[in-house]
Amino acid sequence: MRGDYPSEDFEVVDDGTIRRVLHFPTGMTLETSRLRSDPIAVPATYTIRFQDAVPRPDEVAQAALRHLRVWLMRRYGFA
Repeated sequence: MRGDYPSEDFEVVDDGTIRRVLHFPTGMTLETSRLRSDPIAVPATYTIRFQDAVPRPDEVAQAALRHLRVWLMRRYGFA
């Protein structure tokens, strides 16, 4: 991965009440709900999907969560 932020490896897409973090190199999608009361909050529940099997999926998921946190903080002016 090229870094946490900004990163060409990730794309964050908001679709109504759903937020998706796409990780292009692995084909992983992290999907979570958006909390309208606090735009930088991330719910404790989320779904991770991979297009194909990847080595160390837990590490890939952690990178996506880190990126989501940084993206949210920068987008809403907290960083």
